[in-house]
Amino acid sequence: MIRTWWTKALCCAAVLAPLSAVDAPARAAEGRTLTIGIIELFSGEFFTEARKGYEEAAKQDNLELLVENGDGDVATEAKLIDIFITRHVDAILVSVQSPTGSMAALRRAKEANIAVVCYDTCVNPPDDKALVKAFVTSDNRGLGATTGKQVADYVRARLGGKARLLLLTCETFDVCKARRQGFDEALAGLDVEVLDAQEGFQTDKARPLADAMLTAHPDADLFMAFNDGAAIAAGQAVGEAGLAGKMPVFAIDVNPQVAALIADAGSAVVWTTGQDPYSMGRIGVEFAARAARGVTISDKDFYQFTPSPTYSKSDPKAVEDYIKAH
Repeated sequence: MIRTWWTKALCCAAVLAPLSAVDAPARAAEGRTLTIGIIELFSGEFFTEARKGYEEAAKQDNLELLVENGDGDVATEAKLIDIFITRHVDAILVSVQSPTGSMAALRRAKEANIAVVCYDTCVNPPDDKALVKAFVTSDNRGLGATTGKQVADYVRARLGGKARLLLLTCETFDVCKARRQGFDEALAGLDVEVLDAQEGFQTDKARPLADAMLTAHPDADLFMAFNDGAAIAAGQAVGEAGLAGKMPVFAIDVNPQVAALIADAGSAVVWTTGQDPYSMGRIGVEFAARAARGVTISDKDFYQFTPSPTYSKSDPKAVEDYIKAH
């Protein structure tokens, strides 16, 4: 069962009764229903899909889930973790807001003997292994490299090895820095100029940035979007500027709206390397439940990498299958 209770919990945190006076693994051993607190990074299609994974894991293991949104804010995340500590949840699954700013709250959870598992984002090594039990994520450098290779092939084949790029990035988060690293490595040796790079990863905020970039640089050769929100914003902006046939959009991440843009022959979005948020959510909850029960997660199992499927206009069946499934 999933419940969202942030508004009520924030006003009433001081009077919430603890679930038990004993540590989470001991409570789990009692055989009762486990409670997992989940904190999402921000609102978006990625986490909508991840929720389906939470639900499947909860149904299979008779878990209660308390799902909340960190709203891109370290202070909100810290309040939620403190509330979960007050509630004595059995484990916390969190997509971490900041590799440095989130550490204090994670330490408080550890000191309260509440197991924490990261998904999607986390604190940096070696702090991750010191503070959490596991990290379920994508190979983010690989995501960037895979899309970067497609961009490099396009630049060589269609542009003679020379290109001017526009980028919508998400490097507030370290996972996106890894994506950028993989992307840049794939373009090594080409004559590539980045005309403009703006931080825009939520569609409503990224769209005006994309519009302004196109106004300033209508002669750019292609647009690169480093997450799904940016892909939608760039695809819409390029289309409305009448440049869909001239300026392709390459991306990372997939959701039904991104897939629909790829499926649309008139859309500029030509390729994305996707993540699997459903599996990320499902495996994250499964590992949180294991940790709550005191099951040792070995060092070799600490990092759990989920699949990275690709979708493109050149493979319409894969795109169609994704849309049907979602």
